[in-house]
Amino acid sequence: MTRRWSWFPVALVGLADVARADGPWPALSPEWIARGAGGGLAILPMVCWWGWVAAWAFTTDWIYRDSLQEKIRPEWWTAWSVFPFAVCGLLAWFIPGSALVAALIGQVLMAAAWLVPLFIYSMVRNPKVPESRRIFTVGHARRTVIAALKAVGIKVAAKVEASDGLPRVLLVATSGENAEENKNRLVEVMALPGYAAAVKLLQEAIYARASTLLLEIAPTGVISRHDVDGIVGAARSRKPSKGFGKSKQPEAWEDAPPLEAAVGNAAVAVLRTIAAADASKRNGEPSAAFAVEVNGKKRSCRLSSRATKTSKLIVVEFETPPFPVKKLEDLGMSTGVANRVRELIALEKGLFLVSSPAAAGGTTTFDTVLLTADRLLRDFVSIEDVAAPGKDIQNVKPIRYNAAGGESAVAALKQAMLEYPRAIVARDLTDGDLASTLIDLADDQQMLVIVSVRAADAIGAIQKLLDLGVDREKLAHCLLGSLAGRMVRMLCPDCGEPVATPEDMLKRLGKTIEELPEIKRRSSLGGCRACAGRMYVGRTAVFELASGPTLRQVLAKPADPKLLHQAAHKDGMQSLTKEGRGLIAAHVTSPEELQRVFAVKTEAGKPGVQR
Repeated sequence: MTRRWSWFPVALVGLADVARADGPWPALSPEWIARGAGGGLAILPMVCWWGWVAAWAFTTDWIYRDSLQEKIRPEWWTAWSVFPFAVCGLLAWFIPGSALVAALIGQVLMAAAWLVPLFIYSMVRNPKVPESRRIFTVGHARRTVIAALKAVGIKVAAKVEASDGLPRVLLVATSGENAEENKNRLVEVMALPGYAAAVKLLQEAIYARASTLLLEIAPTGVISRHDVDGIVGAARSRKPSKGFGKSKQPEAWEDAPPLEAAVGNAAVAVLRTIAAADASKRNGEPSAAFAVEVNGKKRSCRLSSRATKTSKLIVVEFETPPFPVKKLEDLGMSTGVANRVRELIALEKGLFLVSSPAAAGGTTTFDTVLLTADRLLRDFVSIEDVAAPGKDIQNVKPIRYNAAGGESAVAALKQAMLEYPRAIVARDLTDGDLASTLIDLADDQQMLVIVSVRAADAIGAIQKLLDLGVDREKLAHCLLGSLAGRMVRMLCPDCGEPVATPEDMLKRLGKTIEELPEIKRRSSLGGCRACAGRMYVGRTAVFELASGPTLRQVLAKPADPKLLHQAAHKDGMQSLTKEGRGLIAAHVTSPEELQRVFAVKTEAGKPGVQR
């Protein structure tokens, strides 16, 4: 028997002796409960008094540290927990009346002065923290009992609720003219009935890694959607696992149900108030700003509204940290393609083309190509519309024009040429005159031209320039290469279900069943906590590079796009779909994701080429 339990047999013997005694229980001595000659507390009330003081000191210190961490007015809550208890503690010494009644009243006052501030604080704090950190709940009582039993050496095999994993999110007002106005706005927002619901919506969106939260306000309720990795879908909610032991079922995820109209509208009112959005404005309302603190880190947000035929849409865009790209390989580009790109953009003259569909990583790819170029050895200028400025890149000087004001891109290019640049950059090229002028510069002068267009693939980008009216022979003569990319979501490591590799995929990859016995598909359970029920975490990219003499020779004459594809493959181009299948073989993504990305290729609403 351990030393901790050595007192237990002695206590049992003592209780047995008392039980066997024939006489009555011993009476409590008067000095234990009666006041002394000086009017002070008796022994038992004093012991209780000091017990309340010890409990109060512990919880007051906890309130201060917790409110400081959660940024819930720590000075105010500390004062609220100190002064009522101090007053009631003094009253407990001098309450008139009989000794027993006075002692009981004093103890009740001290207990109330200890618990009431703590309970009120919990009402304000609990909506801001995950379920596993809330107090005065069933889960809190369970955790407290388990901790107390553990302290005396008793281990309880009880189920403890799992944390919902939501981050700690605090709203921050930023639209005011000064700090005082922002502070008052935040106080106003915290008093609104939809504050807890609004914070929960933001927590769920941030936990899901959403770049945008979309709230559709309909008569029947408010539907929450998340834009995650470029895909807009319903918010996901977790279905807790059921059963215990071997019969325990795994967690499953499903689309979250809409919020009730009253709760959802109250939450929207909170978001509009914190962002200082004008409720009287309808569609076309300018975006309003606010911020959130996520686990202590501040993130800017913008709120705007859009009107649809059947409802109104509230859009909250979260500031996303920049993608940490230092070289082409960081995008997912193979070393062979990356080295070839570096060789091409190091040449003194010619046209290099970068393309992707809309919202498929084209901007990031284009900027990374520019960062890879030798900008420190020659002067770069960028022709940009003031309505769509590009990213500021060192030693790439922007020359901007106002298309809405009647200024032309060609005029801006002529102005740029006065500075004698050695390289010209143009993003999202749609101007035929500018395209033809850039082709002339790349073909006739010692000038490197790097442009981007929206297209489904590398050959589609070349066709896009031809559609803009550029000279085919000049394009064939100056074309260095056409780089196309496409974003692909990466399968969650915990959500992939292994399946036998299909025969058709083995043939396309040129592998045997022994070399690639299995691939991974999406989980049938609908996700896990690591991916917030999405089954994918993060994105990578696949690329194809069309470049070579065969392609230029075919391009110089009128040719069908299919012939251009064949020529590019002869020059060594690996197609986007083939690169995507390689990601499946490496268990990076799933066949379902590749089918989503490549099943239908469109450019300007027309079907593209399947490969």
